[in-house]
Amino acid sequence: MASKRKKKEKQKDFVKAKLKVGKTAQKPDNYTDTSFRAKTISLPNQSIASNASSGASSSSGSPSGVSLATLTHQLSLTKHHSPNTRKEVLTYLQTHLPSNPSYYKNIMTSILPLILDEDKDVRKALMALISAIATKQPGLIELHLRTMILFILSAMSHIVPNIRTTSTHFLKIVVENSHGNLLNSYFVKIMRNYFVLMGWSMNEQDAGLKSVAITNLSLNAMNAGSKIARVGHLQNLNKFLLKSLLYDEGDDAGEVKMEVSIHPQSYRYLLTNTIQPYQPLKLFVTEFKSDNKTDGISMLDLNSISTEDLDTRKKIMSDVFKPLLLKNLSAFVKEGGDIGREANNCISIINETCVDQEQ
Repeated sequence: MASKRKKKEKQKDFVKAKLKVGKTAQKPDNYTDTSFRAKTISLPNQSIASNASSGASSSSGSPSGVSLATLTHQLSLTKHHSPNTRKEVLTYLQTHLPSNPSYYKNIMTSILPLILDEDKDVRKALMALISAIATKQPGLIELHLRTMILFILSAMSHIVPNIRTTSTHFLKIVVENSHGNLLNSYFVKIMRNYFVLMGWSMNEQDAGLKSVAITNLSLNAMNAGSKIARVGHLQNLNKFLLKSLLYDEGDDAGEVKMEVSIHPQSYRYLLTNTIQPYQPLKLFVTEFKSDNKTDGISMLDLNSISTEDLDTRKKIMSDVFKPLLLKNLSAFVKEGGDIGREANNCISIINETCVDQEQ
């Protein structure tokens, strides 16, 4: 009997007590409360990120300069899935442009892919931002011109109609804020993409036989607001032709050098900014053979010709693009209105260029 009692008493230590619903187990007598509450103190003015970037902002000389940590965070939001967030980031960057030139490389690298953004408001905000950057940092567009032209050409032939609609507006910003011969080197590529954008054919035979079909294709290649879009495209084409065909920056280079030179004749002994300065003498000039019966330039020659020289661009326009452009622009002139006026302006530029080339 005694052994059974001892076993029952030992088993009591290992038996789990059944508690009633809502009741908690009673704590043992030797229980010690080890819980505690921690209070946090927030000091935003003494954060590590702001202290690290305060030196850079103060050295830039702008009291309203954006810190590097804030700029990095804002640039990361340019890839956000929400178009409203991307638009707000571009608007924020436009109003808080840093004065430190070293920050703009990351800014341009992050925002240029948004040229192909599917949201129209994002692309409009991007246009305003790039224009503000070009005003605040002159010459920055030229440093990133190659990447910018790449995205613009991709937008001009994009499958989404809305992206094609605003593609030439970015080209307008480049034309207005770029100098030198960098833009001129992309003359052929831009003209070819203009034909793709407007739905024009680059084949001379097709252009002669299917002029009506080409006009219909150009009308159906865009969205419902195609007429407004075509007016904008022709306006930007007008500015591009003026910049690349009727404006030679070598004319202004001598005046600038005369102002800053020590001697009035010093500019005569400096390196010229003109590409192929000895071309009128036919020295150091590479001549290309044409496959046509005439002495003009053919389509096959365009892939191997450098268009940095003004006379070369005029010859390409006269021999290759002029007959195709005049045929397609004449159809727009017949429509009248704004599109007819802009098409007529382009025709006058082309004719003036070809007259200078013949002389």
